Amino acid sequence: NNMKMIVFQPMSYEDTQSVIDNLKNRKPVVVNLEMLDLDVAQRVLDFMSGAIYAVNGTIQKVSRCIFVLAPNNVDVVGNIVPETQGNSFIDLETER
Repeated sequence: NNMKMIVFQPMSYEDTQSVIDNLKNRKPVVVNLEMLDLDVAQRVLDFMSGAIYAVNGTIQKVSRCIFVLAPNNVDVVGNIVPETQGNSFIDLETER
């Protein structure tokens, strides 16, 4: 049974529901927030952080506006900067 990795670039806050639906279906998602205004991107990130907490998953920052969200059935490994590991609440304004 192949697992699918979802890559998603929301264009508005309303697009966030698609990310959450995939997490609820136990699929990992890479989310690129680069196309959103900073305030909308922060709202999306806050919503996704709450969803990750609710499904007992993890969120890992890849770059300033790119995040990997994984449900608890997926392990995320790599050389991620230690200060972002396990931090489910990230402020994009301070990440510049």
